[in-house]
Amino acid sequence: MRYSVLASTFLVVSVLGGCSAPTSQGFADGDIDSCEGTTVVVNFGLLSPDRETQCVEFEADSALAKDVLEFAGFSTEGTGTYGDQIVCRVNGLPSATEPFEVEGEDPYLETCADMPPAFGYWALWVSTDGSTEWTYAEEGVGTLMVEPGTSVGLVFSTGGETPTPTDP
Repeated sequence: MRYSVLASTFLVVSVLGGCSAPTSQGFADGDIDSCEGTTVVVNFGLLSPDRETQCVEFEADSALAKDVLEFAGFSTEGTGTYGDQIVCRVNGLPSATEPFEVEGEDPYLETCADMPPAFGYWALWVSTDGSTEWTYAEEGVGTLMVEPGTSVGLVFSTGGETPTPTDP
């Protein structure tokens, strides 16, 4: 009996140890050119010249946007008042220690205590069924469920007309 428990444990460890994807959450990196999962696009706007696009594939019929973003390498932080229904920071931006500047506004230091200002906030976008049309998400990353074939995007908007995730 003891031998079979040890052998079973060794077999499970060996099989899991040799597996590179999917993860314990059921996520795997996908090919961005033929994404069969959810495409993630993050446009940092004036905070950074980076705009990143990744494909996250998953085994389930749907997944929580926050988890998909996290697997794609984007950590999000919510606000004290609204939690993760309002994205305040993505990968530490805007900085908690250095103000950002938007033309026509005083330098602003984001505390994430409450709603970000209209002149500098993260906009959450979705695009469904492989469409190239983006719409504002109707809920936050903590409750938004995405399915294969959809896209989720975050854009740091500086007021006025908010660009979509794929805009320059």
